[in-house]
Amino acid sequence: MYPIIEFPSARNYFFLLVAALTLLFSACASQKTREQRTPDVPRETTTAKTVAQLEQWTIRGKLGVRSPKDNGSANLTWAQNGVQNYRLHLSGPLGAGTTVITGSAGGVSLVRGDEPPVVARSASQLTTQTLGWPLPAAEMFYWVRGLPAPGAKGAERHNAQGQLLSLQQSGWLLRFSDYRQNGPYRLPTRIKARTNASAGPVQVTLVIKAWEF
Repeated sequence: MYPIIEFPSARNYFFLLVAALTLLFSACASQKTREQRTPDVPRETTTAKTVAQLEQWTIRGKLGVRSPKDNGSANLTWAQNGVQNYRLHLSGPLGAGTTVITGSAGGVSLVRGDEPPVVARSASQLTTQTLGWPLPAAEMFYWVRGLPAPGAKGAERHNAQGQLLSLQQSGWLLRFSDYRQNGPYRLPTRIKARTNASAGPVQVTLVIKAWEF
């Protein structure tokens, strides 16, 4: 007698076919997910690269200063065009009416009211000479965006999103707070800075009310 060979029933064929198709679709979906997945990029790196591209703006806000020779605040309009070209317009008691500080590759000039301009190589040197307190405009170009300036720096601290909270640099201790979305950039709106100048301690507070790009 010949052995009896049992063939799978139609029902068994159906279940085998469903199982095979399920495995096939699962493998394809897994492969597609792996192909579409992009490498994780730290939030701090992404933010820093985006904000670092910002080199042209107009800021409107207030600048407060406490120093042995001055104590008050002024309205500030800060127009920046590239790394070295800027114009800071101070109006109010701190600016003794109107003070305009203009910087370029050739140097920095300061004009108070109808007085003749005063020229120096840096804004910090110029404001110390004329106003009695330093204003580090070259470093502020970076600090106002929540970035350390190039060069040596001390301790710095960031929040969970990678945003700069505190920094020691160029003789200043800075604290950054109240980050807000401005167009494509998330930027600090309050910066407090302290330093020990030759005439005594100086505290500068910058409150930014509006950015224009």
